[in-house]
This record gives sequence, structure tokens and C-alpha cells, in this order.
Amino acid sequence: MFIMMDGIDGSGKSTVVQVWKDYLTAEGNAIFDLKHYWQTTGNYPELEEIKYDFIFSCEPTYTGVGKVIREELIKNGAGYPPQALAEAYSLDRLVLYKKIIIPLLQNGKVVIQDRGVSTTLAYQNIQNPEFTFEKISQFVGNKLALENRPDHLIIAKISPEKAAARIGARFDKNDNAIFEKLDFLKKAAEVFYSPEYQKVFTDRGTVIHYLNTDNEIDIMKQEAIDLLKKLI
Repeated sequence: MFIMMDGIDGSGKSTVVQVWKDYLTAEGNAIFDLKHYWQTTGNYPELEEIKYDFIFSCEPTYTGVGKVIREELIKNGAGYPPQALAEAYSLDRLVLYKKIIIPLLQNGKVVIQDRGVSTTLAYQNIQNPEFTFEKISQFVGNKLALENRPDHLIIAKISPEKAAARIGARFDKNDNAIFEKLDFLKKAAEVFYSPEYQKVFTDRGTVIHYLNTDNEIDIMKQEAIDLLKKLI
């Protein structure tokens, strides 16, 4: 099973993913955290190292092209053209799917991923109106990801204003990323909730769920756990 978590920046995605990790671990499941592995080693793991049933992934990655995206390309004021960003995300995704995602799914694993092609479709259309859903879908990494679409896409639902307030309250956020400005968050929220966006996934067999992350933290955590239990 392939589960993807997405939503605007500041929507609580990372909190939900961490709640899922804690829940699965508490239930006696061993999990493999790709983000931790990347940050620790700077490399991809060999498939033989991933002997767990639940694997947590994220995009962009923290190695290779993904590291360049995070540390340079998405900084506010960096000035890289949308085409370059689109190509970088697509390449990072191509490597991730070929080396990790597809083999794991073929081996019957459960992959839970923070962001992915779902983000690219929502964000890159805003950056450049010429990047229609159809055009974005033709980038080689994006095409491969949609051919191996998530079984379930969970989208965090929150007001852009509250998401922006959460981002402003973070003490660990100093990269001034271009995707964290209120105007961008409002536009992205409209895309995530639009029928046209949903159709890209539902036409391919993905089931979309909206998780209210605007709730009090304890309620949000419990609803996230309840949803995961329902899916797995």
C-alpha cells in the first residue's frame, strides 16, 4: 500500500506523519525512516537494509538532487526559473521511485510518504500558469510517479492564515522558503481542494481523504490515528 500525505506548508503534515510513526511503533511495528537514513548517511539505503513492513519516505529527498532543492533552489529570492525547479523535482522523484518506492511496493511493503507528485501538481502550476496539470504530468519523474500513484492521498485541511501563523511561530525555520508566504498558501489551498486537482488522482484509482488539521492538537492526532487504522 502507498499512502501519501500532503497539504500546504504549515498545515500539520509533519505532525501527522510523526503521530503515525509513534502509533505504529507503539503497536509493535518496526519502521524504516528514510529521512533519518538520508540525514545520517547522505546516501540511499540498499534494498536489503529495508527489512521492515512500514517505510516512511518524503520529498524532496535529503540526498543528491533533493538536497540541492532543499538547500538552494527553493530559497526565497534565489531566482531559479520554474522550469529548473520542475526538472529538479522530477529528477529527484525519478531516482527515488526507481531505487526505493517501486521495489518496496512490489515486495508488499507499506510506504507512507510526506509530499510527492501531489505537491508538484499543486505548486508548480501556481509558479507558472503554463505548467498545466497535463504538462507537469509529462515530466519523466512525474509520469513515473503517476503511473505508480498512491493508493490513498491524505490532504491536510486548514486555513492558509492559520498555517502561516504556525510557520511564523517555528523557531527552526530560517530558510525563508518561497512556498511559505501567505499569498502562495492561499493559492495552493485552492488547488488542493479543487475538483480538477482531485481528478488527476481519482482517474488513476487514488482515494482522496481530507484530514482536518485545524483542530486542537490532541483531537487532530487522534483523528490521524483513526484514519491510519482504517486504511491499514
